[in-house]
Amino acid sequence: MCDELPEALRRAFQATAYVIRAHPRVGDLKHVLRVGAPHPLLDAALSAHGHASWAFLTAWNPHARAHPPRTNERLQHTLRGLLENGGHPCVPAVGVADDRRWFEESLFVPGMSRDEARRTGALFLQKAVLWGRVGGVAELVGCLGCPSP
Repeated sequence: MCDELPEALRRAFQATAYVIRAHPRVGDLKHVLRVGAPHPLLDAALSAHGHASWAFLTAWNPHARAHPPRTNERLQHTLRGLLENGGHPCVPAVGVADDRRWFEESLFVPGMSRDEARRTGALFLQKAVLWGRVGGVAELVGCLGCPSP
């Protein structure tokens, strides 16, 4: 199954705070998402804007391997452009390890489907993305090794 991840990598994703910076698209509040947790304040903000789903994406560190800052910045700029040109306005975000040993600049994308989030993650060689729907929990969605629809 394409959502399967090595256990060590799954634990690392679960030991991460997915921080959405305060922005009008998310109710002008900072939100901290966790894998498997509900997010009622975010749900309310998204519903007010007519969104039923969301994705938390990054282009940093393809294949879950550290890359130089310039490479990560270039990749993230490309991701933002792809999303915005595709009609997906984004909100600045960051993934931060609980032990603070690493972080990845990220983007929160209101209204993105699970399949589109997975495909976008795969395009940027990400092992997984965080995705959710209003009324649900934040889900870790594997990207690489999944057949294209």
